[in-house]
Amino acid sequence: MEDEFDPLASGTRRSRNAPADPEWYPWPDKQTCVLDILRHLPRSLFSDHQMQIILWAMDVLGVDQRPSLFVLKTLDDMLQTLCGIGSIRHKGPLGHVYYVNALESLLAQEMANPRIRPHLRFYPEDAGQKLKECWQASRWLHELSPDIATPMVRVGSQDYYVYEPAKLIDGQVIIPFRWYTRASASGSGVQVLFGEGWRTHAVTFHDGTRSYVVHEFEHVRFTTTSLSLSFPALLETHATDRSPDPRRILGRKLSIGDNGIHPWTYTNPACGNPWRARAMKNNRCHRVVAFPMWLYCDDTSGNMSKKWNKHNSWLFTAAGLPRELAQQEANVHFLSTSNTAPPLEMLHGIVGDLERGQNDGFWAWDVAEKEMVLVIPVVLAILGDNPMQSELACHIGLAGKFFCRNCMVYGHEAADNPTDTTGTTGLGKSEASASRAGSVASDNSADSQSSEKKKGKRKETMQELVDRARRFLGFNEPRTKDATLRTLQEIFQDASTVGGMTRSKKLKTNTGVKDTFQEFFSERLFAYGRTLKGSRSEKQSLLDMFVRTELPNNVISPVWRIKDLDPHQDTPVEILHVVLLGFLKYFWRDAVARLSDGQKKLLKTRLSSLDVSGLGFAPLSGETLVTYAGSLTGRDFRAISQVAPFVLYDLVPKVCYASWVALSALVPLIWQPEIDDLEAHLNRLQRAIDYFLDCTARWTPRWFNKPKFHILRHLVPHIRRFGPAVLFATEGFESFNAVVRGKSVHSNRQAPSRDIARAFARANRNRHLLSGGAFLDPELSRANSISATSNYDDNPEAWRTAGPLPLALALQPRFGTEDVIRSMLPDERCLQPNIPGTCKLTSNVLIKFGTTLTAAHTQGQSDSLCSEHHLVSKCASVVGREGEPLQPGNWVLVHSTQTAGRFGPLTIGHINEILQLDRSEAAQENRADIALLEQYRCVGFDDTYGLPRLQSAGWLTADPKTIICAVNVQHNCAAHMCTDNARNPRFSERERIASQPAMLHREPADRLLNTNQMRNARYVQQLRLEREPLDRENAILTGAQAEIDGQKAQDSQCKQSRSVRGSVHLDERLRGHRGQ
Repeated sequence: MEDEFDPLASGTRRSRNAPADPEWYPWPDKQTCVLDILRHLPRSLFSDHQMQIILWAMDVLGVDQRPSLFVLKTLDDMLQTLCGIGSIRHKGPLGHVYYVNALESLLAQEMANPRIRPHLRFYPEDAGQKLKECWQASRWLHELSPDIATPMVRVGSQDYYVYEPAKLIDGQVIIPFRWYTRASASGSGVQVLFGEGWRTHAVTFHDGTRSYVVHEFEHVRFTTTSLSLSFPALLETHATDRSPDPRRILGRKLSIGDNGIHPWTYTNPACGNPWRARAMKNNRCHRVVAFPMWLYCDDTSGNMSKKWNKHNSWLFTAAGLPRELAQQEANVHFLSTSNTAPPLEMLHGIVGDLERGQNDGFWAWDVAEKEMVLVIPVVLAILGDNPMQSELACHIGLAGKFFCRNCMVYGHEAADNPTDTTGTTGLGKSEASASRAGSVASDNSADSQSSEKKKGKRKETMQELVDRARRFLGFNEPRTKDATLRTLQEIFQDASTVGGMTRSKKLKTNTGVKDTFQEFFSERLFAYGRTLKGSRSEKQSLLDMFVRTELPNNVISPVWRIKDLDPHQDTPVEILHVVLLGFLKYFWRDAVARLSDGQKKLLKTRLSSLDVSGLGFAPLSGETLVTYAGSLTGRDFRAISQVAPFVLYDLVPKVCYASWVALSALVPLIWQPEIDDLEAHLNRLQRAIDYFLDCTARWTPRWFNKPKFHILRHLVPHIRRFGPAVLFATEGFESFNAVVRGKSVHSNRQAPSRDIARAFARANRNRHLLSGGAFLDPELSRANSISATSNYDDNPEAWRTAGPLPLALALQPRFGTEDVIRSMLPDERCLQPNIPGTCKLTSNVLIKFGTTLTAAHTQGQSDSLCSEHHLVSKCASVVGREGEPLQPGNWVLVHSTQTAGRFGPLTIGHINEILQLDRSEAAQENRADIALLEQYRCVGFDDTYGLPRLQSAGWLTADPKTIICAVNVQHNCAAHMCTDNARNPRFSERERIASQPAMLHREPADRLLNTNQMRNARYVQQLRLEREPLDRENAILTGAQAEIDGQKAQDSQCKQSRSVRGSVHLDERLRGHRGQ
């Protein structure tokens, strides 16, 4: 009799000795692979207890060959040994223990990852006036030292290095000093390698010997295909060519009139570039490439609760990746975190890895070229919020007298900092209270309310207000690396001198230089000095002995050890905190605080009634944005910046509203991700910044208590040096803080730095394996007599990838389920070109063309689109050239005509209908044939909003491929005094429960193009209209006078109030006496 089926029977457990399935390599089988992936997902972390629950569920479901938790942990350790990243223990100079994930291994994985390596750039690009990526900006293209930029190019079988003589095809001997690319003149998109070098001139001595003199003022630009002989080849041929020995470089001339010869200091001319020798291994010449990085530091809480558990974290992304790929969460790399070690102490360990890489290079397997390469890590810039960037730049911070890390501007005198919050702007009592609510007071203080409570600080005079505004808005001497290093030496010298504590602190105040790393050792000196007794000379001797024996040789911040990095100039303006969480937060809180309850209700209605199509976000919740104005996020302020002028026009004073209009117009210029004409864009951006700051000064100079209004002035040169501001915006890093927090929660809190570092190392391992990344097989490597722990093996057979089934698991999404693996892997789909015109049909029903709107509006035209009996399908949406789906009812930007393969001028259109002709060529490719648009043209400038007005210009039938993107169009409510008398349904729990006020538009045809939209700013800004600039001096004086007048009015009100209270008290006392 057969056994009865047991529906609750357990599946079999996997035996430890069970053979591994090679199809699932390096995992032993499917079950173990899936469970290991689950344990290391970036955002969906599982504790051991939760894994036990999953294993129980697998047991109940009868899954065979399920591993135990012990097997999973054992496998985890094995995989880390095979292809993981090491977490290195450091004990910092300040005494804290922390762990850093090996930078060498992280970069090696990127080079061996087939989803990453094909997109990495190692050379800068000369793109002319176009600017989209950081490799097209001047920092990488012109400023980066050739010592750490990619120092060589390979042409045929020869390697050419910078600072070595090389011969061109025309016979010239030059010294290359930089390599870069340019787009091919054919327009194919292929990048052509170029070089830039100095001419050399041969000189002959009396004894017949010959040498080269390098003329650094004579530049030569050449394609690398015009190179003929490299340095080693010149060594072999110079005698037969009767040219000087390439190892004999007499020196260099710096200018035409330079009569002297300066020594050659770039290399040892007898040996050539040292990277040539470093790249020689196993009798093979290997390529050397630079790997620039965006280095980021921030503090975040390690708790899910509100209790603050500060963790300082260091992260980086590859600057050589296209922006769309680099800012994906999967491509943000973790280096270190600690809840005890400060950022600069952790940087000490990271810089150790950097120095090793910049001195000797890191060996990595280039999966694209199938060869070993030597990688040089380069820090392009250090990112973070303003306090963090100040600390990293050894700057005293926003609270200092010299509050800017980039320049020497100063605000208030430190000992005479006037009260900011007691004055008004001359606009009445509500203005004063609103400004206080909007935090017009300096954000130098961690608690702005505490500054209001301080007593005894005088108010600024008008001249002081004017002078401070001029300093904020004027040119100031930039800070330099050399000057700061000299100041730090002076500070420590004072700290090392008996009685020098006061002098060292005064020097920090008067220069704005403060090294928190050095502070630790200075405080030790001060504490030790307080214990000393005896004469001054005896104390000094003991202090000197303490410095020599108890302190390290280098007591300044490790940031100065990073090659070719100036922390003052290479910490670009962080637009998230300066603009969205700066100006917009201040202004919005100020605007909401000044409103009465009735005005707030109207503001909520206006926000909820706005048409936000084309802006890229869902309809706004006015209730949330107004009621919780003090608790909004960057995403909320991003939306507010694009719509604020349409809801505030009659709710705030005119000078305040003018600043809002200027700010909303500025934001899309800042966030523009691609620049077609750099000089024109930067000039326009500078004018927009100046206009915004001038409007703010005209409103009230009290805003200039906030350093961010000055820091904004450094944005334009940073865009020129680093690329569009979105490249060094930190939204991606800020989002990654949630991943760090999740790892912290899943540690046991006994060794958080170690546990979090190891968790990220394991996540990186699975990312690498599932991406098809190559790793060194220890068995094959040993067969070649190479150490299993070595990073070098030039045998392609020794490099393996995961088996076909794990890779298929990553490539093939599961039908009906969320693709959980894709979020942990680099997603190259973002780089795929859009297919404009692709459509979705409303239904499969065919109708006659004669029944469509398009036929009605084209009737009688000589160039009829098709017969009225032709069958067509209506389309629900069509994809524009920027990749977004567009529907009937959307406002779009479109090229008005297309002739001879060229697009016509831009125009605005309102989509009414999208059609696909039956059996057309477009239908075969799932594209639409016709889009019916009502065409609009810009007919002037609306003075209230500062935006173009639109007027209907007839009907247009356009090829859907010529539609660029969606735009936002708003009604001109200010001109027609629109009211909130309409009603819209209100829902709760998805049920319609009542109605709510909505805007009732008068003259709905009066529309404005919202050029404040951030999305597609590259195109929308072409239709932008600019206001006439303000006279800065007049704006400053007007704002200062309004502030003084407001202070006087408030003082008068206070006196009257005190007088009234005194009269009341006197009357009460008199009545009391009469009663007696």
